[in-house]
Amino acid sequence: MSSELTLLHFHRNLRLHDNAALHIAAGLDRPTVGAFVFPPDCNPRQRVFLRQTLAELRGGLAALGIPLHVFTGDTADALNGLLAHYPFAHFVSPLPVRRAADERLPAVYRADDALPVLSVQPDGLPPDFAAYRTAWLQQARQAEILPPPDAAAWQARQTRLPAECRNVPPLPDVQAVPLTAQGGEAAARRLWAGFLPRLSDYPLHGGFPAKKGVSQLSAHFCFGTLSVREVCHDIRAGRQDGAAWLDGLARRAYCRRTVPFSDGLLELTTKGGRAALHWLQPPKMIRETDGSGGETLMRWQEGRTGVPIIDAAMRALNGGGSLHPALRRLCADFLTGRLNISAAHGEACFAARLTDYEYAVNHHNWQQVGRLNNPFAESLNLDPDGRFIRCHLPELAHLPASALHAPHLADSDVETNGYPPPCVQV
Repeated sequence: MSSELTLLHFHRNLRLHDNAALHIAAGLDRPTVGAFVFPPDCNPRQRVFLRQTLAELRGGLAALGIPLHVFTGDTADALNGLLAHYPFAHFVSPLPVRRAADERLPAVYRADDALPVLSVQPDGLPPDFAAYRTAWLQQARQAEILPPPDAAAWQARQTRLPAECRNVPPLPDVQAVPLTAQGGEAAARRLWAGFLPRLSDYPLHGGFPAKKGVSQLSAHFCFGTLSVREVCHDIRAGRQDGAAWLDGLARRAYCRRTVPFSDGLLELTTKGGRAALHWLQPPKMIRETDGSGGETLMRWQEGRTGVPIIDAAMRALNGGGSLHPALRRLCADFLTGRLNISAAHGEACFAARLTDYEYAVNHHNWQQVGRLNNPFAESLNLDPDGRFIRCHLPELAHLPASALHAPHLADSDVETNGYPPPCVQV
């Protein structure tokens, strides 16, 4: 068997367009085998989203002649199975990989899709977010996208791929769960095409959950079904500003930089005469929470706190796996500031439910929780006409706006259909 093969590892870059790893592999001009390993801490909704995404990606890669092997379990162990069976000369990965000084090992290529924003701090961490955001936006304005894959060149290249490399197992089965976001690059591009003409409205409507003023692309940016460089390029080509909306993408990048190696750090060495990967730093995952919180925590998780905006938000999260950014902050501040429950419980709850869950982003956001002065006032600010609350709390949908945000203060003859009073004094 030829030893001139490339192992192309996919991680948070599950797309064909503007894919740095795929571009690097094309430049190596060797027959290529693709691989993806489900993250060890992905929740049931993410598994559904990823399976949809991988089915589409596998088909797109197959059109180029590239087989995509999909695994569950430990990433290093899964990739080592391929390294043991096939003599690869090149390894391309979005993850950081340190290579031992051994000429027998495959050459390693890091395919980092992040915009090149340099740290200015001696500890290697980024500066404060304001400074990082300024530098990130400057890079965003200059972002250039890579050319699309050359199908003819790939097909010709892949004719040299050994037949045994083409046999890929079926995708893993996943548990069916309700999901707001549809996986796949095609779905991401449709959402972006629909949102781009409305981008200028984001500063006006983006802060209101009921107005659907956000892009709904968060899960796609989490797993890289849409390129950040491409959306920046499209905004610039349309002569739009977009800075308010791009703030969210800059913050995601900032969170990833503040938690170094959140997806792990691999090392490629020789073991038993073969190339083998192992973790120098394993991926960071949520720690087990203790049993504190009790009934109050459960009421927050299930949307039964007696504060309509909080309960509507949590029921929306439980029902589809997505939650407006302003509501994430509101629910977090309420849990820690009003219910006096550790942020670790909220962090674990979001990790188990969000389709766009990512350790670095979720962990960073839960470190920023503050005290919530008045959830009812915030309710009026975020959902002034009550559309969001009525959508997710049908038992209160009949109430006028004057009673909807704080039904416990309404007249005693107002029917709330069993909706509970607040579980804590607010």
